This record gives sequence, structure tokens and C-alpha cells, in this order.
Amino acid sequence: MKRFRNLIAAAVLLGAFAFSFWHVLSHRRAENAPGRVTIRLGHWLLHSGMREAFDAAAADYMRLHPNVVVEQIPVPIRAWPSWLRTQLIGGTAPDITGMLGANEELATRYFLPLSDRVAAPNPYNAGTPLEGVPWIDTFVDGLAAMRTITPTSGDIHGANLQINTQRLFYNKDLLKEITGTDRPPADYAALRVLQDQVTRYNQAHGRRLVPIASCGPYAQHLCERLLPSQTQKLAMELSPSRNFLVPPVEFARLVLDGRCSFQTTPELNASLRLLRDVSSLMTPGYESRQRDEALFDFLQAKAVMIYAGSWDYGVFERDGDFPVGIMPMILPSADDPDYGRFILGLASESTGSHEAALGIVRTSKHPEIALDFLHFLTSRDVAQKFSDLSLRMSAIAEVAPPASAPGLAPRLEGEIAGFMPDLNNFGGTNANMLFRRNLHLLTGPTGSVEAFAARLDAEFPRAVRQDLGIHITRVRRDVQRLDAHLGLLLTQPGTDRQQTWTRLMETRHARQSEYFIYHPLSR
Repeated sequence: MKRFRNLIAAAVLLGAFAFSFWHVLSHRRAENAPGRVTIRLGHWLLHSGMREAFDAAAADYMRLHPNVVVEQIPVPIRAWPSWLRTQLIGGTAPDITGMLGANEELATRYFLPLSDRVAAPNPYNAGTPLEGVPWIDTFVDGLAAMRTITPTSGDIHGANLQINTQRLFYNKDLLKEITGTDRPPADYAALRVLQDQVTRYNQAHGRRLVPIASCGPYAQHLCERLLPSQTQKLAMELSPSRNFLVPPVEFARLVLDGRCSFQTTPELNASLRLLRDVSSLMTPGYESRQRDEALFDFLQAKAVMIYAGSWDYGVFERDGDFPVGIMPMILPSADDPDYGRFILGLASESTGSHEAALGIVRTSKHPEIALDFLHFLTSRDVAQKFSDLSLRMSAIAEVAPPASAPGLAPRLEGEIAGFMPDLNNFGGTNANMLFRRNLHLLTGPTGSVEAFAARLDAEFPRAVRQDLGIHITRVRRDVQRLDAHLGLLLTQPGTDRQQTWTRLMETRHARQSEYFIYHPLSR
């Protein structure tokens, strides 16, 4: 009997090997078949529905172009950064490669520029409301998000299929069981009432529910939507360009000049109080938790709500066994006695973050076919089907949100955004690490706003000065890079040279002005 089992195991292994050999051989034959072209698409988008949407789009394209084979290569997001660099440097990246984590250096060195291609219409939009519209104008943001990857040159090296929004998702059944209604809280004060209701429900039923399931990254997303409500009016007052924006570098200057203090600037102090307050609504220990843990808590009905991204909606829809409601993050109302006096209202999401950014690598053997498939993916009808299958928001104009989730659509009108007090992703992140390292003084059992604010005012300026020095070094490098680009541009013929020259010179002047304004403070 034991020998028989060993024979079965050997047969299974041999069969698996034979299948793998046949699979590889058949792919190579397909690639090498006369007139057959294979286009590979590498991405990190393993969320529910995404691979199925790519498969459907590839199948539709191959029906139109029988001589083309489209293969997708999904890579786990944790392995993506190292995989991307290894593939790009080794010259083995797929023809169309995702641009998550690509900075300006990687984009310009390894991806083909598309700036001269986006003015022409997308041929696959024929017969749709977007027929004859320049490709760049078929994107809801005019590909502005793609220019953020290359802020120095402003060139476009890819196209994004989707845009992300962030929403407060809630379990309608659980909410009704606790409160008697499935209507969500209307403002932040009502959310705090819900916290009391959850506490009483837990005591009566022996449960350990929390109002909002969370983790480190999603708590940061929530705070980036909630806390700037306290600095909206301050941003209007302090904006150096009078454009109602206070970028991190300007906030750094205000801190170093002594014009902003966590103890004496009311708006910043209110931000800290709101941070302490909202932390009590989230899962205990959320700072050390990961996304999957937060999603699991929500799906297991251990939390009434979760603040998550539109990319998570497909998981809730497919894996949840309860109806899910969708709403924007709840802000304090104007008459809130604690947080209302500084608020203007919900900010616009017209500059929402891009998702599924794809570019064509310079090493592609078939760049024109890769571009054609990118046109196909971003055409109106294909984008609508892609959105319906992936349950995510498309970046293409005239594409409706998924039928079951109209609440995912970005809010295009709204108030100006305030600014965060933590200087996240600025310079060398020294100030942000200081902020995070001392959060226990604010949110711990014995924490207080006073102790946290005093620690920040004492130690923040030194860390900010270090970050500002790193930032200024990068600005100087950008100016040098622009000088080289402008010099090279002088040697190139072409009727579009003047337009490019003007754009690059404007960028150079802005960066040089930034250097002269902020450099003295970095020393």
C-alpha cells in the first residue's frame, strides 16, 4: 500500500511537470509563430476584480487583433518595488509596466515619453461621446496626476486607468442593530454619539465592537481628510501665493519663523485635540496593524465602520454578507462647539490620487502595439466595462461609477483643503518621525494635548530644519536638471520646441525662487 501511494505521488509530480513543460513550450511557440506578437503587462493590482478586468480587456483586444497575444504579469505589492527596479535595470520589464513607486529618474530613463502622443484623439473612442477629443482630454484630470511623477520636466510617461477616492464604509445591519436605524451619523458630533451607543451595546451584549476598524496606513488616510478641516481658514490667511495652499515647505518656514506653534496657534492645537479624539474611535493599537487586519475586522462585523479606499469596495461587495453603505468622511459641523469655528466644509476631490498608472518601457520590442493597447484600455467603452468588473472608479471622462457604488465618485466641488500638522513625506521625514514617535503623549491612556504640543514645540524646529535642508538640496538638483534639459532642447528642431521651452522655463523659475526663499532657513 505504501508503495502504491508513492507511485501515485510520483505520477502526480510527473503530470505537473509535464503540464508546466507543455505550458511553457506552447507560450514560446505562440511567441515565435510567424506574424504573432506578444505584449506583456506587468502590474501590482491584485485587488479583487482587477485581474479579471485585465483578462476581459485583453480577450476583447485579442478578438480585434488575432495576431496579438496580451499577457498580464501580476506581482504582489510587497515584492513590487524590488521587482520593478530589477526588471527595469535588467531590461526585462514587460512592454507595459505599472508605474507605482516610479520617481522622475526611473520614469525618464526607462519609460517612453508620451507627451507628443496625447494631443491626438484615441482611435478607440470612435462612435462615443469622446470621439475626436484629444486623448489627454479624455482623462478627468487631463493626466495632471501623471505629471506629478515628473514634476521637473512635466513630461507625461504613462496613463492612469483609475482614480482613487476614500470613503467611510459602514455595515448597515450592524448600525441598525445598535442604533435602531441604518442612517449613518450626519456629522462628527453624531459620530461621537455613536461611540457611546457602541459602548452601551458592548456592555449589554458582551461584545467588543469598535466604531471604526483601522490600521496604521488607513488611520493616516482618515486623519489626512479630517484634521485639515481645522486649518482651512488658516491656509487662506497664510498662503504665500494667495492660492489658498500651504505646502509643506511653507509650513516648515512658518514653524521656523515662530509664526506657527502647536501650543499657541489655535488651529494647530485644535488639530491635535481632534487627533486625540478620533483615535479613541478606532481599533486599539491601530498604529501597528496592517490593512488585511482592518478589512477582516469589518467583514467579520467586529466594527461598525471602516475608513478605506475605493480599491477596497470590491472586497466588501464580494466577501461581505451584509449591505454596505458609502459616505464621505464625517467632518465637524460649523456649529460644533469644539471643532466648528475653524472649518469651511468638505474639500474638493478634483485632484484625487491616481491609480493603475501604466507606461511603455523603452526596451519594448513592439512599442506601437503597446501604445495601441494602452489606447484600447483607456477608451470610453472598455473603461466602462473595466470599471464595472473591478468595481472601481475610472479615470476616463463619461464613464459612470459602478452601478452598486455611486458614492465612490469623486467630489468635484468643495472647499479648499487645509494642511496636516505632521509634515508627512517632507524632506528626510525627520519631523514626521518625531511626530509619530511622541504620539503616545497624545493618545495614550494618560496622554494629553498639552504634553504633546509642548514636546513638539521644543523639538520640532530642529527636525524641520534638517528636513528643509534635504528638501533644498533636491530643489537645487532639480534646477540643475532643468538647466541640462533646456540646453539639450536648444539643439533639437521641431515646431513644438517653444511650447516645451516655455513650460520648462516656468518650472525652472518656480524651483529657483523656492530655493532662494527657503535656503537661508535651512542653514
